[in-house]
Amino acid sequence: MYLIDKGVVLQNLYHLLCLFFANKEIARRSNPENENALLRSLETRFFVAEASRLLIEVAVAVRVIDDQMKKRPQGSAERKQYEAIKAKVDHYEFGLFDELNLDLRQTCNKIIHSDVMEPHSSPGVEGHELDYGYRYGEDEKSIDWEHFNGFVRLAGTDRGKEWFVLLDLEVFVSAVYELLAA
Repeated sequence: MYLIDKGVVLQNLYHLLCLFFANKEIARRSNPENENALLRSLETRFFVAEASRLLIEVAVAVRVIDDQMKKRPQGSAERKQYEAIKAKVDHYEFGLFDELNLDLRQTCNKIIHSDVMEPHSSPGVEGHELDYGYRYGEDEKSIDWEHFNGFVRLAGTDRGKEWFVLLDLEVFVSAVYELLAA
């Protein structure tokens, strides 16, 4: 039987949140016209690989833990507690425009089997670091910039049928945290 360290899984959740939340500040501080800006270059080099690794590691760990809990005796206290929390988090809305009505296990499956992992972006509403006139209230906003908004597009096929999910990362992290931190 695999031994999953829940503390490591929770730490991965934290790192995943940090990646996405830091993106907004990196985007706000990097010249959107310069693809080679230092902070942006570092993020371009590492973001997708790191976010992919963390998402997959968390999803696999949750699946393994779920499988292990299903093998515990029906009346065990640990299994009862787990199933009660899982029943609650299974009702979370993991995806925006989710026609699949995914529970936590199905969401993990989509993460694991996805052919696409693409962070979704939104326009920055705050003044860009280089937009001095706007930041000091002297001019209209003159620099448009974008940042990742905490949604991740996942897509793939299941038995020949295409699917996609716009995963709400914060909801996913909250559900896994609630399930494993108990």
